[in-house]
Amino acid sequence: MAEADLHLLQVSDMHLQASPESLLHGVNVEQRFLQVLEKIRHEQADLLLLTGDLSHHAPEAYSRLSEYLEQLPFPSIWIPGNHDLSGEMYRFAGCGYGQKMVDKGRWRLLMLDSTADPDGHGGGALSEPELEFLRTELEMTDKDQHVLIVLHHHPVSVNSVWQDRIMLANAPQFWSVVERYPQVKGVVFGHVHQAWQMQRGQVSLFSVPATARQFKVGTVESERESDPRLDRPAYARYCLSSSGQIEQSLIRVSP
Repeated sequence: MAEADLHLLQVSDMHLQASPESLLHGVNVEQRFLQVLEKIRHEQADLLLLTGDLSHHAPEAYSRLSEYLEQLPFPSIWIPGNHDLSGEMYRFAGCGYGQKMVDKGRWRLLMLDSTADPDGHGGGALSEPELEFLRTELEMTDKDQHVLIVLHHHPVSVNSVWQDRIMLANAPQFWSVVERYPQVKGVVFGHVHQAWQMQRGQVSLFSVPATARQFKVGTVESERESDPRLDRPAYARYCLSSSGQIEQSLIRVSP
């Protein structure tokens, strides 16, 4: 019998506030997230990835988030972003935070914390223990397995001056590890509040727009997306085939 494909969902950059009524830059980010959640609860998925900036420095948000996710028919995995409070997230390890590896079928998922060495502006890096975890797990991965790496900060340029200043600070070290292992088929990230599909050698890279507000592509300074269609909250579906192919479908949620 052929091995089944792995079906994932990605939600990112919710920036939930202390109160669900609070606004961020004039936007009710909780309402936007709940619009997305209502859509994804009807998805047929194996796993939901939440790729950072789940909260905007608000410890109260994680309790509400865990309650929302308990209503879904599939499990979730959380990783932190630069606006998250890792100490608070540890309280929710049973709800999906802190899980570093998933093996399912032919696929191995590796979840990385890219929030080391914060620069105060949104940038982050992989700590040496995190890079060592990546090296060790890839070394232990069977030659016929496929690997998807999940992190918050983008490890490649997105051709936006201000965003590339706050990308993964030690991206060269990251790639020096990844490029040694042909099992790595994809990298999924958040942080940029934009949709990207890129290729770097053998590796496909994907991001998803935020459920909070979106940013314009290719700008010198931060600019909110002015196209109403592109500013909608969004999530992504991924189909990971047993042959190692990755397909992404983007879903923008209407108001």
